[in-house]
Amino acid sequence: MSDQDKHSKTEEPTSKRLAEAREKGNIPRSRELASSLTLLTAIITLYLTSGLMLGTLKGLTADVLGEMGTYQVTQAGIQALLIKMSGGALLSMLPFFIIMVLVGVAVNYGQGGVVFTLDKLEFNLDKLNPLKGIERIFNKDGAFEGAKSLVKIFIAGYVGFKILRDEVDAISYLVEKDIPGIMEFVGRLSLKLVLHISGIMLILGILDLLFVKWRHIENLRMTKQEVKDEHKNTEGDPHIKAKIRQQRMAMYRQRLRSTIPKADVVVTNPTHYAVALKYDRSEMSAPVVLAKGVDYLALRIKEIARENRVMLVENRFLARELYAQVKEGEEIPEALYAAVAEVLAYVYSIKGKI
Repeated sequence: MSDQDKHSKTEEPTSKRLAEAREKGNIPRSRELASSLTLLTAIITLYLTSGLMLGTLKGLTADVLGEMGTYQVTQAGIQALLIKMSGGALLSMLPFFIIMVLVGVAVNYGQGGVVFTLDKLEFNLDKLNPLKGIERIFNKDGAFEGAKSLVKIFIAGYVGFKILRDEVDAISYLVEKDIPGIMEFVGRLSLKLVLHISGIMLILGILDLLFVKWRHIENLRMTKQEVKDEHKNTEGDPHIKAKIRQQRMAMYRQRLRSTIPKADVVVTNPTHYAVALKYDRSEMSAPVVLAKGVDYLALRIKEIARENRVMLVENRFLARELYAQVKEGEEIPEALYAAVAEVLAYVYSIKGKI
């Protein structure tokens, strides 16, 4: 992207542009975060399950040694022995493998989910071109990735050096320890090293994810003209228009289901118009139109009213006037007070409110 393009692309990417990028597999993912989380999980899991694995392996070894005399020194006997040993070893490591698989899936899902796309699998001769490969290594992104690797190596080396320097006195006393003591110290020091390094790598991974997401948005930025063109094309697409109408209609029907039951009466045409009215003297200065509809919507309003035992009153003139003059959520005009009062008085008398 040239500097001129960068300066002209001032608009945030639209949801459509982000969706198109996702369909092509262009999702902001941080390999640094994934690798650091995987490493840290592997270390913690090994530490927590090492006792179980060692116990299983010890038991397996004892069983094999105890049954050694029952195995014949033949190809079949050796195969049976190897199958038992390898099966037991794999079984002891099964919890570790399950946890690592779950973490791998969770890390990828947490960074944008799983997207199946064929665009990444398309054959491209440029990928086989050595000059293009060298160009990719030495371009801006390649240089940045190389710099990140150097920073990681430097930090890991510095942390390792600092921990070893702090333990130099303890290391000097190792000559006085027995082999189990030396092994215990080496194990503890190794765990301390890898936990510190992987913890710092995790922090760097989180920072890298934030940067990757920022760069993803920057690369998808649009010019003002691109936003206008996309809006024009989207609004002009008959399929999208139909989908938008369907969504709006579904939302309106859902709203009717929660609004009509609150009405005192539904004034009808009786076939083409339906207007739901409500009047609460303590809260309203005049009756309010809760909902109105013509043709199909009028039928739906009447159906919902019947389901909720809201009275239907036929008044052709009033139904047409209310539909034409009053918006939903507004009070009726003074010119219709008398006609509406007559309808409400009739409804209240039927309900026994008067």
